[in-house]
Parts: sequence; structure tokens; C-alpha cells
Amino acid sequence: MSRRALRIIAYLTVPTLATSYGIHLGLNHLEDKYPPLPPAAAGSVALRTAQRPSQRCAYTDIYATRIRLEALEALIPESAHATDTTQKILLEEAWARAVLSSKPLRTESSIIGLLKSRTYTPGDAGESGFGADLDTGAPRALLHGLFTVEREPAQRDGSTSNGLLISWSMADGPRLFFEKIARWGYPWRLMSGGRHEMSVSEPFEVKGQGRLVEVRFSAAHDYEIVPEEGKGKRQKILPEWTNRLHRGYARVILDVAAREVENGLQRV
Repeated sequence: MSRRALRIIAYLTVPTLATSYGIHLGLNHLEDKYPPLPPAAAGSVALRTAQRPSQRCAYTDIYATRIRLEALEALIPESAHATDTTQKILLEEAWARAVLSSKPLRTESSIIGLLKSRTYTPGDAGESGFGADLDTGAPRALLHGLFTVEREPAQRDGSTSNGLLISWSMADGPRLFFEKIARWGYPWRLMSGGRHEMSVSEPFEVKGQGRLVEVRFSAAHDYEIVPEEGKGKRQKILPEWTNRLHRGYARVILDVAAREVENGLQRV
């Protein structure tokens, strides 16, 4: 092999290896900082329940961190304090808006807005609430239709809630393509969609830190059930390295949203 060819290979390989190693180190840091919580103990039944009987929820990832209560309370609009809404509801709504308005999701939804309407705007992040559309009664769509509200933050009848629950769907085209080639022997398939859950604990006191709350961000992924593939783990899903990137992105969203709240960067 000529020296020129070796140089070209080196120019292509070294940056790729360096980037991959940097991503690996970043994921290790996030995984150490935000270990997963047990789904059965930390997430709601609705989070880990597939959208349709023809699907299964293959895995659920739940991450949490602590933030100052006063930092989250600062995001509650003044007008909200005049209502009879409980503090629990106000805190869960504030955290849900903080997550949806965090830089990663704001950037993602702004790109969707650019493609849909040629305007680089993030769309509705829950500023006007999370209830159904007043005109049509349809569930509220958020961030240019990226998410659909399945359950509002905290139940106003006083029942237990795990915060805002939103869903998203994969386009049929790519999903069906990978299902087809999976039947020919390809080892992986795409998910059909999934859900995210954003919840807030009751406030608690920590000596030397003041009043805190634990905030959570969760993700669940649904896959179509293919009878020919058998049961359980024999059902094909995305490769583990891709799932690790998905989990890393969920941790990034939690990390950025929490830091933006703590630093007062979120917009009311």
C-alpha cells in the first residue's frame, strides 16, 4: 500500500477514533452521574405500558437529580399563584416546561419548525398549559407535534401522579422498512414510538443545602410484536450501542434542564 493511501486512511481513522473515544468518555461521565432508577419503583404504570396491544414496551429508563426548591418555584408564573392550584401541580408544570424548553429539545423542535413552517421556533412547550385543545378536545400537541400529551402534570382530583406523560411516534416508512429486512435476517428493528415522563418529588430538607426537590426524566420505547421472532428477548430491537446513545441523550436532557433551572436560565 502506498504512503499516500496510508495517510488518507490515517486522516479518516484518527478523527473517527478520537470522536468515538470522546463520546465514550462523555457517556461514562453521564452514566456515573445519573444511574438508572428501577422502573417499577420510580415510574408510573402508564409509562411502561405500550400504546397498543400489538406492541410491547421493551425497556424503560428513568433518571433523577436534585435541584433547589426556590429555583424551580422561580419558574412558576405570578398569575398561577392566584389560582386554587396546589404547589405540587405548579412544581410539576414548571419542571415539565423546563424540560421541554431545555436547549436540546428546544433545538430539536426548532429544526422541525424550520422544516414545517420555515420558521426557526420551538413551538408550544406548555406555556399555555397541558390540557386538551379547547376547540377540538384533542390531546395537546407540543413542540410542533413532536410530542402528544397523554397525561397532565399532577391530577387536580388529588390522586397520585407521576407528572407530565407525553408520547411520540416513529414514522411508518422507516419502521416498516426495517421490519421487512429483519424478516430477511437483519438483526435489528426500529421502535414504533415511546413516552417520556417528567415528575417532581415532595420538597425535603438537606442540612447545608436547604429545601430541595428530586426531579425525574424518564423514557420508554415500544416495539411491534412479531410472532415469528418468539418471545421476550428474542424480539429484535435496536443494537445496544444505539440504545446507549439514546440513554445518553436522555441523561443530557435531564442534566441541561436541571442546570438551566439552577442557573435561572429558563424563561417563565
